[in-house]
Amino acid sequence: MSFLNLSLGELLGLAGALSAGIVALYLLDRSKRKQVVSTLRFWTGAGVRTQLKHRRRIQQPWSLLLEIVSLLLLLLAIAGPRLGVIGGAGRDHVLILDTSAWMASMGSRGRQSTLMDEARDSARAYLRSLPRRDRVMLVRADALATPATAFESDFGVVENAIRNSQPGSSALNLEQALEFAQQAQRLQTERAGEIVFAGAGRVPEDQAELTNLPPNLRVLMSGAPQENVGIRKIGLRRSPSSPDTWDIFVAVRNYGTKPHAVDLELQFGKSPVGAQRLQLAPGAEQQATFSYRTKVGGYLEARLNIKDAFPQDDRALIELPAQASLHVVVYSKEPQLLHPLFASNPQVDAVFEDPSKYDAAVKADVVVLDRFAPATTPHADSIWIEPPATGSPIPVRETKSGVHLEKWNAETPLGTGLRTQDVVLESAEVFAPAPGDIVVAESAAGPLVVARETKGVKLVVLGFHPGRASMKYQIATPLLAANILKWMAPEAFRSREVQAGTVGTVGIPVGKDADPSTIRVLDDNQRPLPFTLRDGELQFFSGAPGAVSVLTGDRETVYSLTLPDVAEAAWRPPANVRRGIPRAAELESPPQDLWPWLAALGGLGLLVDWLLFGRSRLFRLSPRSAAPASSRFRQRKAS
Repeated sequence: MSFLNLSLGELLGLAGALSAGIVALYLLDRSKRKQVVSTLRFWTGAGVRTQLKHRRRIQQPWSLLLEIVSLLLLLLAIAGPRLGVIGGAGRDHVLILDTSAWMASMGSRGRQSTLMDEARDSARAYLRSLPRRDRVMLVRADALATPATAFESDFGVVENAIRNSQPGSSALNLEQALEFAQQAQRLQTERAGEIVFAGAGRVPEDQAELTNLPPNLRVLMSGAPQENVGIRKIGLRRSPSSPDTWDIFVAVRNYGTKPHAVDLELQFGKSPVGAQRLQLAPGAEQQATFSYRTKVGGYLEARLNIKDAFPQDDRALIELPAQASLHVVVYSKEPQLLHPLFASNPQVDAVFEDPSKYDAAVKADVVVLDRFAPATTPHADSIWIEPPATGSPIPVRETKSGVHLEKWNAETPLGTGLRTQDVVLESAEVFAPAPGDIVVAESAAGPLVVARETKGVKLVVLGFHPGRASMKYQIATPLLAANILKWMAPEAFRSREVQAGTVGTVGIPVGKDADPSTIRVLDDNQRPLPFTLRDGELQFFSGAPGAVSVLTGDRETVYSLTLPDVAEAAWRPPANVRRGIPRAAELESPPQDLWPWLAALGGLGLLVDWLLFGRSRLFRLSPRSAAPASSRFRQRKAS
């Protein structure tokens, strides 16, 4: 019992003072007093006057007791007693609602409902079972634990948040959700209540045996084990032997407890690409490989012909980029010398023209000028081979014969992989580079290959012809041509991979010597995403569906994170964990106000005292029988 208006000490103090006052009034009112009359003529003596020894004796003790009890009842009604605990002493609960991807699967009531519907019903039932004085915080849990409300005493706010909760795309991280709930109770509340988990409990394998649980945990499990087969991952990369061919592999997993035989079909632009039949054991994962040749971009679709509890992972759609090619225009009177360097590369679209057809505004990514200098420099990036001294973009210091190529600058991208030395060139031009120019190759006389970049336009000047004499059969010649083209147009030679995977944490092996400054992770809007490097693996997190590009050097991997992340295992709570809606909370009634009953009893007691001992003649009781005449003195009126 508790009091709303008075404390226990104040109530006892007022009760004692009131009782003492009533007793004092009775002693004064019931004692004998002198009576002044006009004459004693009509009064006669009752006998010998007797001295009263107990002058302060209470003649009507039952009236006194009734009045004290009645007034105490009224005082108790004023104090406002209540049966139960008043609102300020309620408990604070954390309700964890499972919003992982698996909650979109079919519920135990059939295809008319989902596990999310069942979890929402359980959460609302638990909420309605709580006393109104308690507070509840709703936490939505998938890969991250996200509070949907603060600790709310208004259950309508919490119920509305439960109604608006929907399944996400990531798997449930139950351990993190429980840690968040415990921390919220420690930091934000004085009277911690229960931590309640409402959901299916589909978790990663490392959390299947989770036993380090809060002692105040209660679980409201939804659904039952169901069969599901889904696409786990799709990977595509250009074939090293044929750049216009995609090597495709698809990973399919059986999440159920029974073996399944499924047909996997691939389509590109709604045209069949291939099909395979997979035999999947319980809990097993199998990969299927395909090969498809195309240079154009489009959408690749993978589909499983199965009807299971979770159809969201039976289909995956991924966009393939078109094969990028570098358009090169070569102006040469001897195109056969340069044809092996440019036309043999499948990523280069080379066109050979006579120098007389030169156009400075030609539509090309790279222009090659073989031993001539036009009056107007090309607008695109350009490669100059043995330009005339009078028109060379890099000043020619001298032209020498019998020049020894002694050194390659391997510190620049243009000199990567070039190690050929002591090559004797029949003739070569020695350049005089300006500050900021890049020297790629040099001899004792000076630079033989120089590169320059001005306002975004790049050019490379070669002092010798790569397709003649001694350089024609050197392995450094095609490498030099490839390095120059890659430096001018790195996007055209970037190694591309495309993967369709699940949202959440993605790990990519990059090597322990990877330089973070050369790595970029970009989202759909080309905004950088945070990432970490640990033990040669790059990791980043994406909590929502979308595409993420990872650029590491000359390699680009596009992750189409559109598949829902279905956890592998089902969590089974230990036997000592409380389950279901608490009965004690269901039976608990709200605090009851007692003051109306106390006030009615107090008023009734005063009414009874007035009727029995007051001036009313209806039920008036006569005082106690008079004492013998010898022991009292009485005055009587003469007749």
